[in-house]
Amino acid sequence: MKPCVFPILLVLCGAICCGASAGPQSAGVSGPQSATAKIYNVTSFVAELHRLDIALQGKPSAAKIEELRKSVPAAWNVSTSEHTYSISTKPLCDGLSASSTVKAETWVEQLEVEIESAQGNATNPASARPELNKILAGPGFEGAHPLNALDLFRERVAAWLGRLFLRLFENISRHPMGAEFLFWLLLIAGVAFVALCVFRSLSRGSDRNSFKPASSAVPTRTWQDWIRAARQAATRGDFREAVHSAYWAGIARLEETGALTRDRTKTPREYLRLVKAPRSAAVDSRESYKEPLAALTSRMERIWYAKREARPEDFSDSLRQLEALGCPLE
Repeated sequence: MKPCVFPILLVLCGAICCGASAGPQSAGVSGPQSATAKIYNVTSFVAELHRLDIALQGKPSAAKIEELRKSVPAAWNVSTSEHTYSISTKPLCDGLSASSTVKAETWVEQLEVEIESAQGNATNPASARPELNKILAGPGFEGAHPLNALDLFRERVAAWLGRLFLRLFENISRHPMGAEFLFWLLLIAGVAFVALCVFRSLSRGSDRNSFKPASSAVPTRTWQDWIRAARQAATRGDFREAVHSAYWAGIARLEETGALTRDRTKTPREYLRLVKAPRSAAVDSRESYKEPLAALTSRMERIWYAKREARPEDFSDSLRQLEALGCPLE
C-alpha cells in the first residue's frame, strides 16, 4: 500500500464520521487510556472491521450489543510505516443502540470498503518509474529532456542578446533626441522596404505579361491545303481524317472571307455561334454560312471526337458543304 494514502484516508474517515464531536477521543492523538491499547497494522485493522461487520449483521440482542460496546476501545491505534494514527470509535458506539444497529453497521462497512479500495489502488513503487518513463516518452513530452551543450549555448546567447538590447534601450531612454531620431529612421526604413517589395511584385507581373503568348494564332494552312490533305486521306481510305481535314478547310475559308476571326483557341461550337454574315453581295446570294458549317461541325464531332466509323458518303457530303461555304473544288 502506498505510504501516504492510508494516513490521509484514516484521518479523513475519522473527521467525517465524528462530525462536530470534540474531546480527546476524536483527536488525531490518543488519550492516556489508549496508550496501552492494541496497535493494529493495516491487515489486522481490516480484519477487526470485518469481525464487527459480521457481528452487527442481523438483529443482535441487547446483551450482544452491550458486549460489542465494551469490546471496542475508545480509539483504534493503526500503525503504518510512517506513523501511528488514532481513529475514534465514537461514531460506532453512538450507532449501537438497543432499537437499531443500522448506523453502526453502515459506518463499519463504509470504513472497510474505503480502506480495501485504498489498498487496491495503491501504486507499487517498483512499477512507478517504468510507468513514468512511458508517459514521458509519449507525445507532448518530446522537449522534456536534460539540456545538452547546444541548448546551453543557445540559452547563453539569448540571455546575452537580451542584456545587450536592454542596455541599448536604457541608453536611448536617457537621450530623447536620439530616441526620436532612431524611431523616424526605423519608420523610413520600413516604408522603403514595403515600397521595394511592391515595386518588385509589379515588375515581375509586367515581365510575365510581356511574355504571355497571344490569344489568337494565324493558321499555318490555307483552306486549299486542308482540302488537299482531306483528299489524300480519302485516297488511302482514312475517311475519319478526311472528314476532320474537310472541317478545318471550311473554318479556314470562313476566316479568309471574314465570317470568322483568326483564333484557333475556339471550340467547334464556339465557331458555330460566332459565324457572321458574308462580306460581299456576290456571296450573299448563296446559302447561309451557318447551315453548312453546322453540318460540318456535327459530322466532325460525331466521327472525330465520338470516334464513330467514317464512310465515303460522309466525306462526299463534307465536300458538298464546303462548296456551300464558297470553296471551289477542282
